[in-house]
Amino acid sequence: MIRAVIIDDEKLARDVIFNYLKEYCPDVEVVAQAATVQTAYEAIIKTAPDLIFLDIEMPDGKGFDLLKMFDKINFRIIFVTAYSEYAIKAFRFSALDYLLKPVKIDELIEAVAKIRDTEQHGISSEIVKTLLNNLRSSSPRQSTLIIPNIKGFDVLKLNEIIMCQADGYCTNFYLTNDRKVVSSKNLKHFTGLLEDQNFLRVHHSYLVNLDHVTGYSRQGEILLSENLKAYAGDSYKGNFIKKFSGR
Repeated sequence: MIRAVIIDDEKLARDVIFNYLKEYCPDVEVVAQAATVQTAYEAIIKTAPDLIFLDIEMPDGKGFDLLKMFDKINFRIIFVTAYSEYAIKAFRFSALDYLLKPVKIDELIEAVAKIRDTEQHGISSEIVKTLLNNLRSSSPRQSTLIIPNIKGFDVLKLNEIIMCQADGYCTNFYLTNDRKVVSSKNLKHFTGLLEDQNFLRVHHSYLVNLDHVTGYSRQGEILLSENLKAYAGDSYKGNFIKKFSGR
């Protein structure tokens, strides 16, 4: 059984999540509800939940203010937000779960399933810090990317990622200073995240940071920082050349 607390200043919003959980997620027990940061803090201390549904905006502060009240976060979080797609990028780059208002049944079921199927307990303050930094950014370009792994997570600065390479169902990240990080998510996942962050898919196996491209040969070899190489697939070459000719 997953013990949950629902935190939202709107009673209707709390009722929707409560009723959906009761109907579609019977293994989730709602042990408390709260409408403010302070009452939410008290409810979490009293009930020690496994999971909280956290609204971003509340009368006496933001959901992030609540998280800052804990030295260690021992519960999982599903953010519930009315933020635009622009801000949602920040959640995706921080590897955090979220639901958009109005909450949809299938999305709630999927979010709870992810909580149920993973062994991670709580989230790191570093992940929350990354989310806050990305949300505060006035630029559509994010600054950092969280890569979960079996031991925890890696925090990657986007400007230090040289290229991403498909490796079966996984993705290898090649970074400056001869570093390498492996993610269990496939290259398609990161293509969706990074293509509007000055990264370009150049091959079915390669996604490159255009800021790190140092040269290109007619044979389709793309030269990158730190002596790394990628290859432009036949169906990708035209777009790569067009992208570079406009720089």
